[in-house]
This record gives sequence, C-alpha cells and structure tokens, in this order.
Amino acid sequence: MAIAGSQTLTLVEVVAGTVVTRLPRVPVSLGAYPKLSQWCDRLVGRPSWQASEVSAEALAAFKSVIAARQQQTSGS
Repeated sequence: MAIAGSQTLTLVEVVAGTVVTRLPRVPVSLGAYPKLSQWCDRLVGRPSWQASEVSAEALAAFKSVIAARQQQTSGS
C-alpha cells in the first residue's frame, strides 16, 4: 500500500494534485487553506511528481499536433 509522501504517487495525489497544483495559476488563492497549500508545496517538490510533469517543449509539441489536426478537419 502506498502512503502519502512515499516515493510513488498515490491515486489521491494524482487526482487531487492535477487540480490543486494548478489553482494558483488560474488564479485561485490557496491562502485561506494553509494545510492544502502546504500539501501542494510538498507534492510539487517531490521527485515523483516532478517526473510526471509535462515539459514546456512536450506541451508545445502537443499543441502543435492538435492545431494541425484542427486545421485538417476544418479544411475538409
């Protein structure tokens, strides 16, 4: 059984982390939720989380593929 804070990510960390870690970018402040904010900071600091993050280059490549496919479907 995986435990929060272990070397591997738990299902809860993956599901909640994908939303919570992006809230400040939207921007939604976690200031009123200090424990959640601390959890988020610990999560994104973990090597296992960092390894799961998409690089800027990979994201740009993905966006390029999607844009090309959209042009193909709108041009048909």
